[in-house]
Amino acid sequence: MSYTSNASLRQLELAPSRTLVMTTWIIASKHHRTARDSYLSDTALTDDGEQPTPAKKPKKSKHVDVTAVDVDYAHYGRIVGRFLGPFEDIVQVIEYGTTADCAMSGDEGETDERLAEAYLILWQKFPGFREFLLKLTNKPIINSGIEAVRAEDTSTLKPRIHLYLNKDPTTPLDPALPNLKDKIHRGRAHPVFARLLTPIHWEANEITYNEISEGVKTVTGVHIPRFIFPIDQVFPINATADDPVWLDVLDNACKGEICLRSAKAIYMGPDSALERDGYHKGRPGKASIIGMKTFTRHVIAGVITQIHFALSAKQEWHKTDGDFDYEEFFWTIYGLFDDEEWAGGIITLWNKVVLGAVKPSTPAAPETAGPSHIDRLKAMRAARKLAAAAPVTPTGPTGSSAAAAAAVVGSAT
Repeated sequence: MSYTSNASLRQLELAPSRTLVMTTWIIASKHHRTARDSYLSDTALTDDGEQPTPAKKPKKSKHVDVTAVDVDYAHYGRIVGRFLGPFEDIVQVIEYGTTADCAMSGDEGETDERLAEAYLILWQKFPGFREFLLKLTNKPIINSGIEAVRAEDTSTLKPRIHLYLNKDPTTPLDPALPNLKDKIHRGRAHPVFARLLTPIHWEANEITYNEISEGVKTVTGVHIPRFIFPIDQVFPINATADDPVWLDVLDNACKGEICLRSAKAIYMGPDSALERDGYHKGRPGKASIIGMKTFTRHVIAGVITQIHFALSAKQEWHKTDGDFDYEEFFWTIYGLFDDEEWAGGIITLWNKVVLGAVKPSTPAAPETAGPSHIDRLKAMRAARKLAAAAPVTPTGPTGSSAAAAAAVVGSAT
């Protein structure tokens, strides 16, 4: 998905009024259908943003005040939670988007790329529903729908995540978990879980685990854990942070089997997790119910955040776990997608493996915060592309390409 200027947002606002007519029909006809039928048809999303054709022709009726109708807002909250992740503030997103819509030329405020993308997701996925959402933001029940999404995904992964941790899924976890309900046996209490949660720039061994327990090392939401990479990924721990060898590691981020298996369990159903690409059986999965035709970086970051919690020893959900902040971690993973070419490849991979479809999507890059280990890796990746595109000049082993790369990395640090 690409970002759209304020002018484009205003053009969207001028879309045909059929969307408002459809919204009125949705609410008016709710009493003539079951709640499940309403959820499966009225909230279904099409890939091009079009409202699906209703199964039944609605009865003619006078205009209905949508604010006066008893609507199950939690269903809409569930869809919002799927597409935007668990940490977006819907009020903030709508306030930002509507302010941008109404801004006069020359009066536009500072652009927030993250909020702009979130607003466009709402606007494009819910044609005609924008005005209605503005009236719903003060209803706490919509937030209960978002919270229900997180709870559902937690209940899906908690009893099954141990099945996804070995390269060969037929190999049982060693040592086995003594209890699938009590999470105290996970996290640093289990060697496999501890290794997968260890940041990529630290050794995954008892010394590191003890240092974390004693507070010598602190794991925060800006650290990248091993589980988002392929299970057999090798991490060059002894290499310096600016060594180009880390770029090959970064290329494999979000390609891990654990991530893809977990995404299949959540969006296609638990029976699909270890099956072939796009496999599904039985009732429609969550992807089908909400009409999700492609993954986005919001959705991928949400899945990876859920995996982190499932691997941890924390029994009850809370935004923080000691020094670790799940919201900060969500945006750290989201921030990995600032390279459009790489992001498009990752989204294509997830679409293929989870949904069984190949449909590239290239989100635009958000603004990144100041230098960290991952920021330096990103800068090196950019330098490598710059060096590859530059003409070759015989200036020796420390020629212009190396100098250009050094300059980019230096600016990041």
